[in-house]
Amino acid sequence: MSTDVPLWLLAASCCFPSGPTMALADAALRAQLSLMRRHPSYRDRAGVPVRVSSFPDPEDGIEGSPDAHRWGWLARHALAQLTTALAPHWESLLDRPRWLWLVLPDEHRPGVPADLPAAMRQAMTQDLWPWSKVHVVRGGHAAGLLALEQARNALREASTRSGEVQPLAVVLATDAATDAESLAWLDAQNLLHGAHVHRPAGPRALAHGRVPGEGAAALALVTAPEPSSFSAPPWARLLGCATELEPTDRHGERPCVGAGLSGAARNAMAQAGSSRPPIGLLFSDLNGEPYRADEFGFTALRLGPDLRDGWQRQTPALVSGDLHGASGVANLAMAAYQLSKLATEQGCLVLSSSDDPLRGAALLASAGTGNNLPLEVQAWR
Repeated sequence: MSTDVPLWLLAASCCFPSGPTMALADAALRAQLSLMRRHPSYRDRAGVPVRVSSFPDPEDGIEGSPDAHRWGWLARHALAQLTTALAPHWESLLDRPRWLWLVLPDEHRPGVPADLPAAMRQAMTQDLWPWSKVHVVRGGHAAGLLALEQARNALREASTRSGEVQPLAVVLATDAATDAESLAWLDAQNLLHGAHVHRPAGPRALAHGRVPGEGAAALALVTAPEPSSFSAPPWARLLGCATELEPTDRHGERPCVGAGLSGAARNAMAQAGSSRPPIGLLFSDLNGEPYRADEFGFTALRLGPDLRDGWQRQTPALVSGDLHGASGVANLAMAAYQLSKLATEQGCLVLSSSDDPLRGAALLASAGTGNNLPLEVQAWR
C-alpha cells in the first residue's frame, strides 16, 4: 500500500530480434520497426512458409527438436544487459542477498524441453549473481506479472524485518516458440497470423493471429525510502501489481469482456492508494487475436475515468512478435525504460492477458529524474 517502503525498479533489460538491446527495443517500438522473416523450414498446412520473429541462427537451431540451449542463450543475454545497466549501483548492491524469479513457459506446452528448469538454473548461475533464492514460475503470457507480484510481496515482507540487509530481486523471463513443434501446435489452433487454411474456394491466409517470436527480459527491484539513496537514479517506481483469473475461455462462443484483466488493473491501481497518478501510457500485449481485442476494448472502456486525456497505447508485439511467457516482463522493461527518460506525474499501466485464465497488471510511475519533457513531445505514437 502507499504507506509501505517504496519499491524501485532500478534497471531493466530486454532483447528480441528487432530490439537486441534495451535502447534498440525502445527505438523499434517508437519507429514500429519489425524484423520478421520466413521460417527456414516450417510450412503451414497449405505448404506455405510461415513468418516468425527469430534471431539469425547459423546452426539452424530453430529447425530441429527444441532444446534448452536457446532459452539459456536468450536469458544470459538479458542478464548480461541487466548487469551493465546496474553498473552504477554495484557498490551498494554487493552485500545484498540476490533473489531470482525465473519465468518459463508451461511444461505441457509443445516444444518446451523437459529439462528446461534445471538447465536454466545452471545457465543463470555465475560469479556476479550468486543467487540466495531461486523461484521458478511457469505459465503463459501473464506468468511474468505473477512473478513480479511474488517478488513485490517478498520484498515488502523483507522490508518489515529490521536489522536485515534488504535483498535485490530479479525477475527474468525467456521464451522461444519458433521451433517446428511449437509452430505446429499454434497452426493446429489457427493462431498463426498469415498461415494458410484450406477453404472450398482454395487456401486462404488467416487475417488474425500471432507471429511467434523469441526473446528475454529482466527487471531489478529493491526497496528504499527515497530514490536519493541510490548511486544513480532508478528507472521507475512500482506502485502496484496484481493478478486475477478470467472466467471466459478463449475457445468459448461468448466474447471476452475482460473481467479478469479489468480486475487485475483495478487491484494494481488500488495498491497505489491516494498517490495514484493519472494514467497516460497503457502497454498491452495485443497480438492480432479477436479474443484479446475484445478483452482489451472492454478493459480500456472500464478504465476510462482513470485515463488522462490524450492517453497513449503501446503494443510491443507489433515489433517483437508474440513473446508468449516473456511478453509481460518485456513490456514492463520497455515501459520502465520510457519512464526513465521522463520526469512526469503520469503513470504507466502494463496489462497482460494470456492463453490460460491468468491475467495481470502492473502500475509504474516515473522516479522523477527524467529529462523533464512532457509526455506529448515524446515520439511514442
